[in-house]
Amino acid sequence: MRAELNRQLRRRRTLLGLGGLALVPVLLALAFALTTGDGDGGGGDPTGLFDLTRLSALNFTITCVAATAPFLLLSVIALFTGDPVSSEASWGSLRYLLTRPVSRTRLLGRKLVVGLGLSVTAGLVVVLAGLVAGTIAFGWGPVETPFGVLAEGEAIVRILAILGCVLWNGAWVACLAFALSVVTDEPVGAVAGTIVLVIVVQIMDNITALGDIRMWLPVHESSAWLGLLADPPRWGDLVRGMWLQIPWAALFLGFAWWRFLRRDVLS
Repeated sequence: MRAELNRQLRRRRTLLGLGGLALVPVLLALAFALTTGDGDGGGGDPTGLFDLTRLSALNFTITCVAATAPFLLLSVIALFTGDPVSSEASWGSLRYLLTRPVSRTRLLGRKLVVGLGLSVTAGLVVVLAGLVAGTIAFGWGPVETPFGVLAEGEAIVRILAILGCVLWNGAWVACLAFALSVVTDEPVGAVAGTIVLVIVVQIMDNITALGDIRMWLPVHESSAWLGLLADPPRWGDLVRGMWLQIPWAALFLGFAWWRFLRRDVLS
């Protein structure tokens, strides 16, 4: 496990992925600090969070999570979980690894755990960078939300809970990318395929003509974390969205294990 983690941490794509996420809050802080808001949001902010960004570092951090959660953070998760197996196959080192006395299940499990760990790290990078950049740009203070005001201590707990929900809502992406990593020898194919499917599913979720089918898409409750900003928190849609991840994640992981245990990687 340690060897796999060290190898992934030394890779350029890991450093670029984490560095890119850390840069987003910096760029957002500069954008908000150098421009003046008119309190209108231009109709492009259905959450109502962006109008409150300049009020405190904690408000700014929530905005950073909201800005990265729909696509950028999911893309980095796809990168971290869609690359490990396919990159080993493309380098030809996967055959060498399987000559060791390590079962395929254990090997696949280690790579999945490391990929998920890096995905969690990516989310923490967004929050920490947001707190640092927001403190410098806007100072410290309570959080004002569309639902009311939260004290600093309570707001930090809510932000961590929001991050946990956002990462959990990305579980289907991680498992999908991991499954595609098993069936292809090209890391770009696994990552790009996952990103394309994420976009397709998000588009489907916005097609009202699909009716109740949308309710079973893994992204349908992806914005339910907004309920954590209310006092008391609103759990209904949030809990349903978290349960919705389980069958999709199980489906993709089950397929990944089934395929890898039967895959001819030695020839």
